Amino acid sequence: MRRLILSLLAGVVAMPAAAQTVVVSDAPEATSITLYRDPNRGGDQAINRSWLNGFALVTETRTITIPAGTAVIRFEGVSSGILSESAIVTGLPSDVSEKNLDADLLSPRSLYDRSLGRRVTIRRTDALGQVREEQAVIRSGADGAAVLETADGFEALRCSGLNETIVYDAVPSGLSARPTLSIETTSPVARTVTVQLSYLAGGFDWQADYVVTMQGDGTARMFGWITLASTDATSYPDAQAQVVAGRTNRTSNYARQIGAGGPLSLQCWPEVSYDELDRAVYGGYPPPPAPPAPPAPTMMARADAIVVTGSRIARQEDLGDLKLYRVPQPTTVAAKAQKQVALMDKTGVQLRPVYVSELYGAQIQSMQLQLRGENKVSSGLGLALPAGPVALFEDTRIRPILIGEASLDDVPVGEDVELRLAAGPSVVATLDVAESKEGEARLRLSVTNANPWPVEYEAVLSRAGAERIDRASSRLAREDGETLWRVRVPANGSATLNYRSRQPR
Repeated sequence: MRRLILSLLAGVVAMPAAAQTVVVSDAPEATSITLYRDPNRGGDQAINRSWLNGFALVTETRTITIPAGTAVIRFEGVSSGILSESAIVTGLPSDVSEKNLDADLLSPRSLYDRSLGRRVTIRRTDALGQVREEQAVIRSGADGAAVLETADGFEALRCSGLNETIVYDAVPSGLSARPTLSIETTSPVARTVTVQLSYLAGGFDWQADYVVTMQGDGTARMFGWITLASTDATSYPDAQAQVVAGRTNRTSNYARQIGAGGPLSLQCWPEVSYDELDRAVYGGYPPPPAPPAPPAPTMMARADAIVVTGSRIARQEDLGDLKLYRVPQPTTVAAKAQKQVALMDKTGVQLRPVYVSELYGAQIQSMQLQLRGENKVSSGLGLALPAGPVALFEDTRIRPILIGEASLDDVPVGEDVELRLAAGPSVVATLDVAESKEGEARLRLSVTNANPWPVEYEAVLSRAGAERIDRASSRLAREDGETLWRVRVPANGSATLNYRSRQPR
């Protein structure tokens, strides 16, 4: 009886497993991609293309034919930064019982790494074009030299002086030419269905860039770009693209990228000459310094050279407390690239220049030029402005001239718009101490305007009650806990304020 049971068990173990049906979906018919900004990057910080900490919501529409029973469906061409745990598939006849992410992409490096300990063929071509092949076993990883074992011993590939390459007899299991997500599902009958695959993916970011050109009539033209950036290995051709403005709450910025990928870089053991050895031991001439890094690119696009029709400008929509901007035409978000689409184009924007100084006791900070406006339709705007850098031009008789760069925070509709720039030497403020004793001082603030036109000037005399300001020679204002002196300085003229400053007790 015991032998019979063992024989039956052996028979069960030896029974071949039923072949599992595999359905391959090689590409989606339609794709929608929504980009979210890096929540830790400020509006004055440029996108770091080598390290993108934003993310995207990708929705793909695919048509597949599934058989009756249990089947594995392979979705090829998904994002290489996919968070597989976030993947949702709708439109299947039954629920998904299992999800798997094929995490290694096929590349010369991964093919070599996954063949460690396997038998391969070394193909050598000499100077006469004669080809010779030899069996070998890979004995090292892909970092440094490629060490192989042949019948004659160990050697490093491409160190013999001949043209050498590795020929593989098969692709190791688990390697895929494209990022692939596979799921297991069961259907009572065979059918063709249209499904939607949605998932989150890392390695994306976006930002707004603005070009503001001050016109001769005192208004400005404000043109905005949406810059889409991707470090993903997958391209999304003719996708419906959207971006979301506002700070999203994320518990983690971690998003893995599938596969090491990349080329196979090999090196030989160095052959050191006596001169090189002498310099290494006894010193020698130091190596030349590395060339300086190229300067960071600056957004210098001129608004007057840009013509974009209204039908190609992103449309704004509400998304809860956030704002969604939908690109109206199909857009290709290419792999490891960035591109720009039009965000806005507004003329007649009212931006009022104000020169501002901040005072701390008897100290005065450097002058700042602020361009102030309101995000209202009556002021030429009236749409939510995402954060981003601003290039400011002055429209002269010949051509627009760059006069400064600033940044813009997220500005909702109805809020104030404020661009801060370093002021030129034409408006100067000085602070003199007329009398000083313990705890108080008599001060004189003077501002001069060398421009042939009047300017508005504002001095912040005290912040949040840090000092008590009284006995002022002109009327002062109180706003948001600050004591302010506002004055219109005439062309080629000056203005003076006398006041007393007392330290709180």
